[in-house]
Order: sequence, then C-alpha cells, then structure tokens
Amino acid sequence: MALVKSETVFLSRVAYSTSSVIFPGQKESGDLYVIKELPEKVVIGVVDGMGHGHEAAIAAKLAVETLEANAGLSCINLVKLCHEKLKTTRGVVMALASINYTDDTVTWLSIGNVEGILLRADSEVKPSYESIFICRGVLGYRISQLYATILPISKDDLLILSTDGISNDYLLHLAADSQHNILQPTHRDRIKNDFENEPLIYPDGYSNSKNTIRSDDPFLFQKRAMNISPQKVTEFISNHFVKGSDDALVTVIKYLGKEQAE
Repeated sequence: MALVKSETVFLSRVAYSTSSVIFPGQKESGDLYVIKELPEKVVIGVVDGMGHGHEAAIAAKLAVETLEANAGLSCINLVKLCHEKLKTTRGVVMALASINYTDDTVTWLSIGNVEGILLRADSEVKPSYESIFICRGVLGYRISQLYATILPISKDDLLILSTDGISNDYLLHLAADSQHNILQPTHRDRIKNDFENEPLIYPDGYSNSKNTIRSDDPFLFQKRAMNISPQKVTEFISNHFVKGSDDALVTVIKYLGKEQAE
C-alpha cells in the first residue's frame, strides 16, 4: 500500500495533518480532503468516493473542488450543493466540519460512513469526547434528512475525521485515552516496538509557519493535550488501524484558539 503523509501545517488558528493510503494496484486515491480557511472560520472536508480507482477519484475531486469554491456557505448548504454537483458521478460519502473563530464553535455532520471524533484537551470538561452525527445516504445519489450539530471547541481540542478504510476501533482507543489522559497499557504494548518512552511535544518556540515534527517521538496523551502533534496522531492511526482493503484517509485538526492569532 502506498502511504502518503503530511507534516503538521499551521494556519492562523488551527494546525492540521493528513495521512492517506492508496488501495493496492491503484494510481490515485478516491479518499481526499480539503481545508479552506476564511477570515472568520475554517472548513474541513473529508471525502470518500464510492469504491476506489479513477472513477472514485473523479467524484472525490469534484466534491473537494465544490467545497473549496463555496466554503462561505453553511455546512448544510455545502452538502446540498455537493449532492447536486455529484449526480453525474458515482457519488461520495463525506464528513464536513466548520470551526467558527468568532464564537469558538464547531458545526459538523457526516453523510455515509465517514467517522469523526472531537477529543477535549481539558480533562475537567465532560464529556471528554464527542462523536460526529452521521446522516444516511450517498451524495450524488440519495441522502436522508440532514442534521448538523454545533459544539463548543476550546484551545488544544483535537478534531479527527477518517474514511472507512480506517478501522473505527481507533475511536474507542482514543476516547478511552482522553478519559484517562494517558495512553492505556494495552495500547502501549501494541506500539512499544515502534517508539521509545519520550514525550511528544512541539519544539520550543514554534510559530504559525509550517513545522516538521520529529517522526521518532511516541504518541502519548499527557495530562493536557496541548503538546500533541496532529502529525503524530495521524501516524498512530495510519500505522495501526488501516484495514488494507480500500483507500484510507485520516485528517487531524488541532484548534489553537484565539491566542495563537494575537
């Protein structure tokens, strides 16, 4: 399988990283993502073209282009527009999130089987994680009634979106870790040969520019998640939860909060 990884990239109020795997024998992936930042918000879309191969990639690319060109719309209206645009393709499933910088909220929904989880950085906040609301359907073919949920989002919270080429077991693993604020022993046993016992942190004095996070650091929840790199979360998930039977993609977004922009 061809693994494609990105470094942690910093925008004005979010940092993000993506890892994707192309299905064996194919030259292009039907699983794509888009991140479009506007002055007042950032829109994140993870798209899975039905099946795999060239036709799946065509549908996914059209969805991504539609999201990027119309990012100023609400999440519901973006989904409806994509549905109309994709009717001549084999269709896609999609998770869509919009982080509003003005009031520190995230609006999100999923159509089909693209998963999402919001992990809280602050151990005092309950619940410690939230799952994306999933609507039935395939964009371009048939969709059910659309519902988007709005949640508060705080500094250092992690938003994770993944296609069905990623086993959703990681949702339970990370949710359990966030409740206990540390990687559980069973998880540590699973990855003990991959990493050494060194905490994962950003380099001192990082800025808004793109930064390369050391690839030999372990994935480890600390008392607060402020030092966890989005790149390391994508690496952890892609190293241990890729099914291998389809294209796969995971995108991780960390909310840096208003202080980062000042």
